[in-house]
Amino acid sequence: MYKRTELEELMAKHDPQARRQAIIEAAADLIAEVGPGKLTHRLVAARADVPLGSTTAYFTSIDDLRQAALAFHVEDIDRTLKQIGDEFVVDPAGAPDRLVDYLFDYLSDQRSVASAAALNSTATFDPQVRELARRWTDGMIEALAEHIGHDNALAVAIISDGACVHAAIRGAPVSKADLQRAFAPFLNHPEDN
Repeated sequence: MYKRTELEELMAKHDPQARRQAIIEAAADLIAEVGPGKLTHRLVAARADVPLGSTTAYFTSIDDLRQAALAFHVEDIDRTLKQIGDEFVVDPAGAPDRLVDYLFDYLSDQRSVASAAALNSTATFDPQVRELARRWTDGMIEALAEHIGHDNALAVAIISDGACVHAAIRGAPVSKADLQRAFAPFLNHPEDN
């Protein structure tokens, strides 16, 4: 969970955009802790340390707030996917190991795993959130396809999705060795691009 500094707290009280962002971040934290179905304006206001009226002023419906919080989570995923793609450009030989490291670190962070599980479960029933959830798979494929081919990138994305579900259900990630074994056929023998 991200803890705001005193300066950020002061700015949030006088800066509407900072206050809105604090509300979104509080909602994202709560989704990871209690699930998307238990999110309320009141819980978010208490977590963000803002008046209840602030949460409803920025987000009239809880669905809008939930979607903004899930989008915040996806922005973090987008940054990670960019780093993964950059690794394949900077160090193609070491990139497969870095991919495993990134994924293992991600799967070791219960907040990230819970957020991803919430994103995927919400996307099952909400078409707007479904577009957000697809960014993970589409972004993974885009980051990797140029380096390992589209079909291999798709396989890596599918395995990553399964590893995330596994970590959510089991409360622990699969081992790095298991991830390496699962990815090896797709990362070590890239298809022709």
